[in-house]
Parts: sequence; C-alpha cells; structure tokens
Amino acid sequence: MKRRAHQTLHSAVRFRNRTATALGLCAVLAVSACSSSNDNDGAAAATSRSAASTPAPSTSSADPQAVAKQQVLDAYQHYWDEKTAAYAKASMAGTDLKTYAKGNALGLAQSDLKNMETAGQATKGHPRITPHVSSLDLAKKVPLAKITDCVDVSTWKLINTKTNSEVELPKQRRTKYVSHVTAELWGKQWVILDVKPEDRAC
Repeated sequence: MKRRAHQTLHSAVRFRNRTATALGLCAVLAVSACSSSNDNDGAAAATSRSAASTPAPSTSSADPQAVAKQQVLDAYQHYWDEKTAAYAKASMAGTDLKTYAKGNALGLAQSDLKNMETAGQATKGHPRITPHVSSLDLAKKVPLAKITDCVDVSTWKLINTKTNSEVELPKQRRTKYVSHVTAELWGKQWVILDVKPEDRAC
C-alpha cells in the first residue's frame, strides 16, 4: 500500500504501511496501522463516557477553568459519539460530526469515511476513551485546550458491510494507545481540530 500522509482511523510510523482495508480504522482501531503526520457498548460505553459526562459546575461562582475543562471534555465526547455513529455506516449523513470536528480532525474523518465506503466497510461497537485536559489557555484570542487520552479500540471492530463479517486487521496492531488532541473555542462551541495518536501503550 502506498504511504499515506495523514492520520486515518488515527498514528505512528507503522500506520503508513497498511492496506485500504484498515485505513478507516487507523486512527481509532489500531495505532500501529495508521499515520500521524497529517495525517469512529454497554459496559465499554460507560468507560468511554465516564471522563466526559460528569456534570459541569452550575453556580455562577464556579471556577472558569473548571467549567471550561468540562466543556472541552463534553465537546470531545460528542466528537467521539458522532464519529462512531458516522463510521458505523461509513457516512457522515445524519450525524453532527461537523459540529464538533473541524480542520484536520474533520478532514481525516472524511478521508476515512470515503475509504471505508469504497472498500464496503464500516465499524461495529464503540471505542473506550479516558480523556483529561492537559492544558488550557483561556487568555488567548481563540481559547486553546489540549487533551491527553487513552483510547481503547479493542471493542471497535471493522466489518465487511456485505457479509457483516469482521475484517481481520494486523495482529501486532496497538489497540490501546495514547492520543493527543487539540481543541479551540469557536464562538461558544469547543471544537476538535487535531487528533494525534502515538504508537505508545496506555
């Protein structure tokens, strides 16, 4: 397979040398099957939502930093929810992914979806995430946040949409990895601009 200069279903050096079959799952299904240069239930879902679903402080005296961090995590959770929904049908139609993903993050998702549609593939299940805001700058003209996440895609499978059978991915792929995320506050909405997985376990 040709080298791909983007971070697909998202990560490191090994990501660049996989087939189109795995492209849609690089950034989310297997760190060792993707590229990071520029470059989708049950109990598992509870883990996925735990870090981002804690109710935000509601009092007017709440710490602005704490409120903003919760808003960032909420936006990141929505990004993953919408991305998972889109990848499950290899289409962004009917999802709000564009509301939460912008820039490189949106471009990578669109590329993944195109590749998956062409290959007749989609995803099944849900990834599990445990994000935290590693830095936050509300003083910038455009407030900026950085998120560090541990993404577990072991329960997020790539399937053949015609046979509904699971697509075999490289056994040496990393299914639980560190991911670094960039978010900005656009108007009143935090949006995800970039997602860079590492070929490093968490």
